[in-house]
Order: sequence, then C-alpha cells, then structure tokens
Amino acid sequence: MTLSAGARPAGAESTVLVIAQAGDSTADRVVVELRRRLVEVARVDTADFPTTVQLTGRLDLLDRPGWLAVDGGRVELASVRSVYRRHPARFGFPERMSDPERRFATLESLAGMGGLLTAQPWRWLDAPGAVADAAYKPRQLRVAVESGLRVPRSLVTTVADEVRAFAREVGGPIVYKSLSTGLVVEPDGLKIVYTTLVDPADLDAVAIGLCPHLFQEWVPKDHDVRLTVVGDRLFPVAVHADSDQARVDWRSRYDDLRYEACEVPDRVRSGVGEYLRRFGLRYSAFDFSVTPDGRWWFLKANPSGQWEWISEETGLPIAEAIADELVDGPAAVGGAAA
Repeated sequence: MTLSAGARPAGAESTVLVIAQAGDSTADRVVVELRRRLVEVARVDTADFPTTVQLTGRLDLLDRPGWLAVDGGRVELASVRSVYRRHPARFGFPERMSDPERRFATLESLAGMGGLLTAQPWRWLDAPGAVADAAYKPRQLRVAVESGLRVPRSLVTTVADEVRAFAREVGGPIVYKSLSTGLVVEPDGLKIVYTTLVDPADLDAVAIGLCPHLFQEWVPKDHDVRLTVVGDRLFPVAVHADSDQARVDWRSRYDDLRYEACEVPDRVRSGVGEYLRRFGLRYSAFDFSVTPDGRWWFLKANPSGQWEWISEETGLPIAEAIADELVDGPAAVGGAAA
C-alpha cells in the first residue's frame, strides 16, 4: 500500500532520533530524560556514517520510506516521530580515500543523508535549514529589529574609514565581534575570538580589508542575560560578572560569573516569540545586555546554543522542556541539510 502525501501508518511514530556526537553530554541529558519517560530513542553519530551507520531510502513509497542501520539494529524512518539535532560530527571515511574523493563523498553524504532525513515529515528541534538561516549574525540583527527588540548600532564593513566614521557617530566606546564561530585553529590548539573593546585610532586598515568585521556600540550594562527558549517556554538567567574581562565578554571568564533567575519584560517576550517565528525555530539561546535602567539589548541568538551548564548552575528544567517538545510539540519547519 502506498500512502497519500503526508500520511503515516497509525501509531507508527514511536521513536525520537537524536543526531549528536558520541561524547555530547548535553545530548546525553535529553536522552536520559526521554528514556525516563519510556520513549524509544535512536542515537546517531554522523562520524560513524557511512562506515557503521548506513541508510536506505525510497522516496516513492511514503509508507516505507527507508531505514537507518544504527548500533547493530535498524530504525525504520516511518517509526520516527521527532529529531533532536546537536552539532553533528564530520562524516567518517576510510583513510585510503584521496582528498578529492573525500570531498566528493562529503558533499554526496550531505546531499544524500541530509536530503533523505529532511524529506521526512518529522518534527525537528531544529530543522537544519532553519538553523543555518538563523546562524548569520547580520540577519539575526535585522530580524531582531523587525521583531521589536532593541539592538545596538551595528556596522559590518571591510573599510577602516567606515569604522572611524561609525565610532564618531556612536560618540562612545565600540566593540569588535566575530561574525562566525570565533574559533581560530592554531598549531597549539583552538583559540576563541572574544568581544573586544576597540580604539579606532589603533585600527589596522590592511587587516580590516581582509574580511568583513562586525562593530557595535558598547552597551553600558548592569549585567547580561542568557535567555534559553524551548518552544513556548522561556528560561531567563541573569549573568553577573566579577571581573572587567568577563564584563566585556562573559564567555572569557566563567569562573568570574554568578547566576540568578530573572523575569523577562513583556516587550522582550513578544519580540523573542516573533524572532523565532520568523526563523521557523523552536529553540534558541539568546544573549542580552541589560542597562542599569532595565532596558534589554539584543546581542545575538545561537540556534544551537549550549544550555547544559546554565541548567546545572540554576536547576532550570531545560532538558525536560526539550523532551516535552520532542514528544508533544508542534511540527517544525523543514530544512535542507543534515
């Protein structure tokens, strides 16, 4: 029997698929919570694809769309109700493959595995396409403004003179922020590019011209807020910094931080909801700065942001909220890649 588009066998959707690296302790917490509820979980590490994780799909048979071979068992795609996706690893290919072969196989795997999984009518937290769209910081800032959130004056440029003109317009301190992950791979390991206060007189015009740079006016904050949103549930935490370095970028000095639950202003609650709706997301980790007069300023939102440490520090039930969303939440917007 072939089902009509979107139809599924009654009662067939019983499995939550977790796509995460083997050592991901954040994903572990979600898996534990799901199993505590007696929910069937299938966990896939894309580093094991296509060596030990294998797949087969039929796009013309909607009632039998295919399967994944995982941990010696087989997961029928028709049995999956939802997917929790967290920072998938690179695919693992045999050492004997040449670099050109590896690049080709990587692209084919992204298109094949990603295409097959996102072709299914599953609920995603969150869909790969939506996460990719929401990762662009300039687009985040534009959508935040459109959603009614306060955003610091911001400039993306490759021209040093534009930065100097921007600094004159701001008339106060400005900061530099990375536009991407902020990770730099050095011979001695990974380094992180943190938010940095900038003196326009010290700008290197050559360096500015090598790639786009993001500059913002410095918000004279009282504290920061990490706002984790899962579906319709908001988990706001005030982050207080006890050092000058942590006050500029709290990620640089976790030992200098204090946390406490706080309340979300109605304007921010409404703006965050609109922001997620526009991106088609059900999860995101928002960062705000709060000025002494209580105004919240949107800085960024990570659609794959970490939450485990904030849950441990505060006791907030974020894993439980994610499990609720995977088991009972509404359908999410589809995506285009694994």
